[in-house]
Amino acid sequence: MLNCFAAGLRSDGTRIFTIRVEDAMADPWLVLRHIEHEHLGTLEAALLSQQLTYRYVDVFRKMPVPTTARGLGGVIVMGGPMGVYEADKYPFIQSELRLVRDAAESGIPVIGICLGSQLIAAALGARVYPGHGLGHGKEIGWYPVRVVAPRDEFTVTLPASFTAFHWHGDTFDLPVGATRLFESDLYTNQGFRWGANVLALQFHFEVDRVMIADWMEDSACVAEAESVEVGRRAAILNLTRQHGAGLEELSARYFSSVLKQLVAR
Repeated sequence: MLNCFAAGLRSDGTRIFTIRVEDAMADPWLVLRHIEHEHLGTLEAALLSQQLTYRYVDVFRKMPVPTTARGLGGVIVMGGPMGVYEADKYPFIQSELRLVRDAAESGIPVIGICLGSQLIAAALGARVYPGHGLGHGKEIGWYPVRVVAPRDEFTVTLPASFTAFHWHGDTFDLPVGATRLFESDLYTNQGFRWGANVLALQFHFEVDRVMIADWMEDSACVAEAESVEVGRRAAILNLTRQHGAGLEELSARYFSSVLKQLVAR
């Protein structure tokens, strides 16, 4: 049994949880983080609701990526500004690919978001590449997502379509054996399931309003958004007031449901 309670706030506003472990059986989950402001978001509360512990491996702080998934309850791979095909600049990418492949093939739960979904696709043998190769630009801001496999166990709780937050310019082909789950107007592959233990989401289902506000104060994020369209920052903030609360509620329910399914296997 795990008991946890909020113990305060970090300087960035993130809640600190103190966790007591009493006869805990679950192995801890590992969260691969590529940049500080792309953290668990609504996934944190979902993990805690399922009494799951986790720890970050911050590769941007040069924390080493484990060489095996043995002993892990699951692996979550967050987003980041780099590309899967930039392993020459970011050596940790190869280590992450090996870990994700090991976890996936060992039946250990794997969840990837944005860059994380691309890393999962690459680890399972699929191609990852810039979206402009398809004639598409960067998808940054609020756009509709459609469920294309409504009877799948990883989508059955969701509406047929919903407005989600996006921030990417790369995309991927589906790995062999994968089931496509989501699409958007610009990108056909917005998410997939592989086997019973792997979920990849290209869009940012984990963000909350605080995260988006933080991104919109980051100079690099603002510059990238404004490169897509002048005034994109203001548009994102306006649409966040319209869609943010609803996405938070939907993603909290969704991730709790998905995690409950994954840990029950």
